Amino acid sequence: MERAVAVIGGGIAGLAVAFEIRERALAAGGGPQVICLEASERPGGNIRTLREEGFTCEWGPNGFLDNVPATLDLVRRLGIERRLLPSNAAAARRFIFRDSRLRQLPAGPLSFLRSDILSWKGRLRVLLEPLARRPRTAPDDESVFDFAARRIGREAARVLVDAMVSGIYAGNAGELSIRSTFSKLETLEREHGSLTRGMLALRRERRGKPSGGPAGPGGRLTSFLDGLQEITDHLALALGPSLRLGAQVRAVSDMGVRGFRIHMSEGAPLDVAGVVLACPSWFAAGTVESADRELARALAAIPSASVTVLHLGFEESELPAPLAGFGYLVPRGEGPRILGTLWSSSIFPMRAPAGKALLTVMIGGAHDPEAVTLPDERLLDLVRSDLKATMGIDAAPRFVRIFRHTRGIPQYTLGHEARMRTIEARLREHPGLLVCGNSYRGISLNACVEEAPRIANAAVASFRERLETLA
Repeated sequence: MERAVAVIGGGIAGLAVAFEIRERALAAGGGPQVICLEASERPGGNIRTLREEGFTCEWGPNGFLDNVPATLDLVRRLGIERRLLPSNAAAARRFIFRDSRLRQLPAGPLSFLRSDILSWKGRLRVLLEPLARRPRTAPDDESVFDFAARRIGREAARVLVDAMVSGIYAGNAGELSIRSTFSKLETLEREHGSLTRGMLALRRERRGKPSGGPAGPGGRLTSFLDGLQEITDHLALALGPSLRLGAQVRAVSDMGVRGFRIHMSEGAPLDVAGVVLACPSWFAAGTVESADRELARALAAIPSASVTVLHLGFEESELPAPLAGFGYLVPRGEGPRILGTLWSSSIFPMRAPAGKALLTVMIGGAHDPEAVTLPDERLLDLVRSDLKATMGIDAAPRFVRIFRHTRGIPQYTLGHEARMRTIEARLREHPGLLVCGNSYRGISLNACVEEAPRIANAAVASFRERLETLA
């Protein structure tokens, strides 16, 4: 058995955990070696930046909110603080497509009252949220849509909340669990009896502290000068030979006190003291099937939504109006099939050449799983039709890149918390086996980075306990 912990998966979660384990071993002057196994020939997983013809296109996420200290601390330790690129002030302006036109999301209560984004009855219902009753008995789990409809009314839930859920999760608000996706809202209701009273209490607590920026409440969307891939590239550089690319894992066997055996698609098996499954849950399920079928079933039960991303470059002169904002979302039932459009060259500077604009369009998701299977030509025709309907764009794009994510974004559907309890219970039967990544406790880059120290601490502690047992 090697005195090592193997991290399976070289996306942001796996790279961050491997980096944290390595840092702890170096600080202690000893500890486990770390081996990060990535099946593909490049690190980073869904974080990938394409720079072509002067355009900067993200294959997966576009950035991270700067309100999570763990991510900024990691950036500092990697020595790339000066590479940070905050979003433009214009990104504060966000829109919803409703009743055949774009409508700006209001920034406060007074502008909300004057806004026509909802009917007057819908706006009044939102303002009466403090008077909404809670259920006499708390449900075991409640969907995001049902929670929102109960608190702010069905119209706001359908127009605002379902669109937001599509934009973040590419998900169906009627299927996702409020407790597993937006647990802070459930906490506000439980502790204050109302979302409005809870948010006012939070504002009083934060008085005098920074409250956010163009990204929205509590954070500013941030990337790097050359794109988000800079963070995963620097993590890979820091890991050096500890990162093994093209290393395809077939299965993981639990050998009891002797640790774990990792069976590779090619070459000899690898015996290690601990394993961190930092791969998607569906892949992790396959690796542990022979070791623990109940664990494999729970992992495989976490669904994902497919999504397709199209980056389209236009001449600025061919757009009906200059881009000035974050972009817009499309509630279901409003006509267009797309989920929404990011105005990428408005959000971040230098994302398009001078005189050109870059739009990033998302289509598919839980409401429209067939979209990912459409051929490129059909997909582009559909998107162009929707851009004409939503933004009035007649011109053909001069630059087109299409990225398909067949298993795109994990879906924390109703019962996710119970599935997590099963996963954690089964993991306790295999000391030294851990899971992390966006399949479990948060889909964002921030969530993956924030949990990395906890996972690393658990991996190191388990490693030391195993050595003591063998001594």
